[in-house]
Amino acid sequence: MAKSYLNNANLPRGIRNNNPGNLVMTTIAWQGKVSRANNRDGHFEQFIELRYGIRAMMRDIISDINGGQNNIVDLISTYAPSFENNTTAYINSVAQAVGLSPTAAIDLSQSTLIALCKIIIRVENGSTAAAYVLDQDYQDAINILGITLKKKAQ
Repeated sequence: MAKSYLNNANLPRGIRNNNPGNLVMTTIAWQGKVSRANNRDGHFEQFIELRYGIRAMMRDIISDINGGQNNIVDLISTYAPSFENNTTAYINSVAQAVGLSPTAAIDLSQSTLIALCKIIIRVENGSTAAAYVLDQDYQDAINILGITLKKKAQ
């Protein structure tokens, strides 16, 4: 069943935007994206359902990794630049949660992608985000991803 928290003012910004990865507004025509004219946030993308926001985050991560940002230092330095974040702490949190050295190559698999998304969502929205974004939500995003990934890292 589709899940949406759109514009629920009581929730963390990323959750209420159905954009738990806090993707900044762009001209990318993401599936399920709320149009710029109807976006009530003004800085971050909004999505009609949570699965579309997670899907966009997954596609962004995959694109970055395939584009050469294939370790946690490079990935997070781009995803969460230092002018907006404590990037060093962010990198350390992601590396610890995923169980990789910050400079180790990321083996892009479904399980690794979900693990990356889970920790990014926690860093972006706080520890309460896990109450709103469940394992099924990640699977719902994988189901509409449009990219086939191996199930587990090798």
